[in-house]
Amino acid sequence: MKAMNAKRLTQWLVLLFFLSFLALPLVKVLITAWPQQSDNPLAEMSRVFNQKWQESFKNSVMYALIATSCSTLLGFLLAYGANFTQIGRRFIRFNTRILLLPMLLPTITYGFVLIYAFGKQGLWSKIIGQQWFNIYGTIGILLGFIIYTLPPIFMLINNSMKYIDTRLFIVSRLMGDKWYTSLHKTIISPLYRVLAVAFLQGFFMTFTDFGIPSALGGQTPFITTLLYEGFMGTIPDFQLGAMVALTMLLPSIISVVVLNYLQKKMVRYEKPQRLVLKKNAFRDGAFRTLFLITSTFMLLVFLVLFVIPFIGSWPNDLHFTLVHFQTFMQDQFLMKTLKNALMMAFLTAIFGTVLAYFAAIVTSRGKEQSWFKGAIDSISTITNSIPGMVLGVSYLLIFSGGILHNTLAILVIVTIVHYFSTPYQMAKEALQKMNINWENSAHLMGDSWLKTIWRILIPNSKETILEMIGYYFSNAMVTISAVIFLSSANTMVITTKLKELQHFGKFNEIFILSLFLLTINLIVQNGIQWIRRSVLNENEKKSFTRIGYMFRSFRSVR
Repeated sequence: MKAMNAKRLTQWLVLLFFLSFLALPLVKVLITAWPQQSDNPLAEMSRVFNQKWQESFKNSVMYALIATSCSTLLGFLLAYGANFTQIGRRFIRFNTRILLLPMLLPTITYGFVLIYAFGKQGLWSKIIGQQWFNIYGTIGILLGFIIYTLPPIFMLINNSMKYIDTRLFIVSRLMGDKWYTSLHKTIISPLYRVLAVAFLQGFFMTFTDFGIPSALGGQTPFITTLLYEGFMGTIPDFQLGAMVALTMLLPSIISVVVLNYLQKKMVRYEKPQRLVLKKNAFRDGAFRTLFLITSTFMLLVFLVLFVIPFIGSWPNDLHFTLVHFQTFMQDQFLMKTLKNALMMAFLTAIFGTVLAYFAAIVTSRGKEQSWFKGAIDSISTITNSIPGMVLGVSYLLIFSGGILHNTLAILVIVTIVHYFSTPYQMAKEALQKMNINWENSAHLMGDSWLKTIWRILIPNSKETILEMIGYYFSNAMVTISAVIFLSSANTMVITTKLKELQHFGKFNEIFILSLFLLTINLIVQNGIQWIRRSVLNENEKKSFTRIGYMFRSFRSVR
């Protein structure tokens, strides 16, 4: 009875949290968008869909489609090279780490490093003697979006490609199929769903991104910059901003419908096997070159992050100096920004992991089917598809002037809600793989529901919990879209401070803050991986100890 009460209380607490911090804020956006004092509400609303909105929406869609198409094609080729060639495991691991580097930095930093790398006074423009291209506008924005979307798209396709049965590819070739026929039948066809998911995720990321358009957009309007102007411009117009926020949900609705349809198209293998492919000098050389070009370009772009802060004044004074770091360390406001970011990321990682883990427990542990499971799964889908800027706007509208206004707590809450879906799915998958009868056995031995979680479920899902913490921490450090409307002078975090520093042209401070952010993320991620390996080694030792004990017992019985 007590177990049921604790479980039911957990269910209601989780639902109350999302009712307060997801449902009600979104309802507030709808109310704000609807004209309250107008004889003709539809005519009043139509003023939103003017030429500027149409141009902004068209630009966001067009740039998102082009950049995501390039990222998906490049991500597929890189994943193919990592799984179906003989270019060396160490080579792949090293280059993959470089490819994933942008995930540890906010998107607004991409714009600044591109400017200092390829602008008129950029590092590589100076070395070559001329500017390669105009960094402001189409090329710069597309490069920024491709750098932003390539790492997650590559990860999705690469992880799925590892489960493809390579025997089918070899059989297809032995039966006389052309290489492109074998490629389509045995590799591309099973990956239709994953490729579509990767494309939709990349499109959604670029369509809703604020950092890159604000840094490189120049005079090109985007839907995210239009939303920012509606709420944070010289003359704020909350109704206009709320209407723009609602139009940003259109791609979300389409993506949810398409993903639900693609869920039925999943391809499964009973026992996928990985056979060693024979070496092919031309093929392996081509994919090795592709990896080198991609990773080298990433390094060329982000190298300025490690150069500019250590020189006097780019491009006039190029002598090595640490004066910028000394000035930074003495600036109380910048140090406070760094502390705020660390505190927000830490609190988000702890409380977000607890929320997602307990939500997963009450939906995945137990044979009974309940309405709560469907509700949380729906919430997971909604949080995964709502743009961060829309969440930020909704919180600004409903909590402005309240107890949470201008506090670090509201930044933590909005980040927890924004990134809830992935940690929840991580925990749910891990918990579903465990023996379903563990709770019944513990109950028969007198353990309570909470004690069972502490003594059985948590120890058997340590790795997943560590991954959840790392996911929440890194995303809390780099997010800007959800918190740009909610931070104040006292609660400024690194990403919002970067936007403020851009306004004053203080790029040394921008790069130093970005370096600190990158270093912190690297330390935390490497620390989590070290702890994870320690947990794995400990589990292996325990397994060997149990096997040894069983063997000795067997010998003593004999």
